[in-house]
Amino acid sequence: MIKTILLLAFVASTSAFVIPFKVHAAVTNITKGGQTLEQTSTFFVANLTMGTPGQLFTVVIDTSTADIVIPDMSCKTANNCYNKRRFNQAKSSSYYAYGNKYTYKNNLGTFQGFDAKDTVVIGDRKTDLITIPGVKFMQATDLGLLMDGLGADGILGLGFTASSQIGGNSPFVQGVNAGDISGTFYSIWLEHFNQTDDLGTHGVIYYGGFDPVHCAPNPTYVPLASAYAYQLTMSSFKVVGSSATNSNNKYIQTYLDTTTAQIGLPKTYISQVFDSLGISTNVMNAIYPTIVPCNTKITLTFGFVSGTTVSITERDLVISFFGTCRLQIIPTTDRIILGLPLYRGRCTYFDPIMQRVGFTPALLQD
Repeated sequence: MIKTILLLAFVASTSAFVIPFKVHAAVTNITKGGQTLEQTSTFFVANLTMGTPGQLFTVVIDTSTADIVIPDMSCKTANNCYNKRRFNQAKSSSYYAYGNKYTYKNNLGTFQGFDAKDTVVIGDRKTDLITIPGVKFMQATDLGLLMDGLGADGILGLGFTASSQIGGNSPFVQGVNAGDISGTFYSIWLEHFNQTDDLGTHGVIYYGGFDPVHCAPNPTYVPLASAYAYQLTMSSFKVVGSSATNSNNKYIQTYLDTTTAQIGLPKTYISQVFDSLGISTNVMNAIYPTIVPCNTKITLTFGFVSGTTVSITERDLVISFFGTCRLQIIPTTDRIILGLPLYRGRCTYFDPIMQRVGFTPALLQD
């Protein structure tokens, strides 16, 4: 049996987020702007406030789900809520209760809770705040297992409204439809691994416009294969390793996911990767991510039906971990999952309105 352990290359300890100013209800709303991302464990997190006045939460950025999930005041330590900020609905003048109970699932586990709606503010700096009134969200009475000990309180789902598990609008889509966000897309840029003295643990999410600081202009767009997920049809796969070059022109569905720490490949593709590196296929039954020499050279190139290609090299695929190096690839069943290595050293534009994903090189890279 394949043993898969989602090991990260490093564990980044993060300082607690704070609001450096008093949050007021927006008079003239800022409709685009950037926000800092910071890595904690294998996830990237950002800030938001919920309610009026705003109550601060640190949330995992999740492109595979579509809802905001934050702990309710009733969530106990035994329900993975130790040291979490909890939402107090009694202190919000804009709160509206629905009270329908839900079981919610994503890569962080299974959550229990109930739904409501309130005003959400996303952003860090006073000049870049975006206010979205009346967002439906889930107040969790029991958090997912991986939330326990994680430096985050909840989830910010940035997927499609159709993938909402509580029957609400994606908060980003709601902001665009209401005119609170000026553009139909947001971008994610992450540092290369070890790019800076923070070990590549930071990035920026930019809502409603092109990020002029971190991203080159004119993204190359790929149409989505689904209106339910950031799903692309991949038509070619190429791996160039230290021992061989292998190609595969089979069509396969590919999903972009910011809560997966590695690149997920079916076993036939992993066999091609191992062959290109001169690794015995007996390793196919080993623990993942697999230990490889730290000087391993590898490039994965994914080609999509639109003709666009993206490549990921050993810089973000071969990661040191407690004295060893591990190849950031894990097995899947019938699909490819493009996790965190994809977003490093490039800007990825997610456009749920126009149903496309765009790629452009990062400006800040060496």
